[in-house]
Amino acid sequence: MTELSTEVTRAAVSEEEYPRGTRRAVRVAVRYAYLIALVIGILIGILPGGRLTEVAWILTGIIAFTIDRPWRDHLRVLVDWLPLVAVLLVYDLTRDLADTVGMPLRMHELVTAERGLFGGALPTVWLQQNLAGDGQPWWTPAIGVVYTTHFIVPWALAAIFYVYSRPLWARYMRRILLLSYLALVTYILVPAAPPWYASREGAIDEQVRRVSGFGLGMVSPDVSAKWLEDQGNYVAALPSLHTAFAVLVTVTLWPVLTRWWLRVPLVLYPFAMAFTLVYGGEHYVIDVLLGYVYVGITVVLVRMWERYRASGRRESPATDEREGATARESRVGADT
Repeated sequence: MTELSTEVTRAAVSEEEYPRGTRRAVRVAVRYAYLIALVIGILIGILPGGRLTEVAWILTGIIAFTIDRPWRDHLRVLVDWLPLVAVLLVYDLTRDLADTVGMPLRMHELVTAERGLFGGALPTVWLQQNLAGDGQPWWTPAIGVVYTTHFIVPWALAAIFYVYSRPLWARYMRRILLLSYLALVTYILVPAAPPWYASREGAIDEQVRRVSGFGLGMVSPDVSAKWLEDQGNYVAALPSLHTAFAVLVTVTLWPVLTRWWLRVPLVLYPFAMAFTLVYGGEHYVIDVLLGYVYVGITVVLVRMWERYRASGRRESPATDEREGATARESRVGADT
């Protein structure tokens, strides 16, 4: 009830500050200006950019789609999203942090485990040899679409939740942040190389290429390869955070999208991401499976914390009532 009252009050304040017609015109103009700028940025190569560039576009989009809200709400956007900025910055520093801690980079161990799991074969090598050969098959852009969603869908979903339902955004972000930090701690303490890096360093005898299809044909292979090299992290293979985010998106949207035909792509999405990562040389199957495990751990821990917090809230009114009754009795006793 408190959150609903706050939203009603906020809407009333907005109505007082701006006439309805003016608010609608400003809202539509700012939203279309943002979308046009986004398209232009993609076409001229500004996007994709670095980590902070991604966050800047997300925050700008949220402000653009809530432009008619009070200015205090816009300031709160920055505060609310600071943990995400921290996650991205720490992620970029994991390579340096892993070197500082002095933990050995795991390459041969993962190759041995993967070969043991699949009877001596490496799924990445088999898929590339049998599906890609020496070139790029015609369906590579589809792989690129799936791979690119990792940089868009989880954060776009968070932005949509933030605009239309902040409580739902809060629940989603708790899981995103805990999952991210669990993975980051693992990357620092157990740095593990992906197949493409292990092949380059000689841990895998066969050649493993990064066949991600990133760029979707709109970005030249040189530009997309350079972007992947800049954004790639050769100590962040275990677990697969790409897989984990895809699974978390599915788990989050499952109770929201109730129609069966909307749930079909939700089910297929994590599997499509897993195939893309293994085929593209980004992750081992073991990394993918561990991504599922990390999501399960994250969901369980967050639900336990939310239930604990909810039980505390249920108890506090009764506690306040008991304390109030005690105080009233004390006052009555003093009066008599």
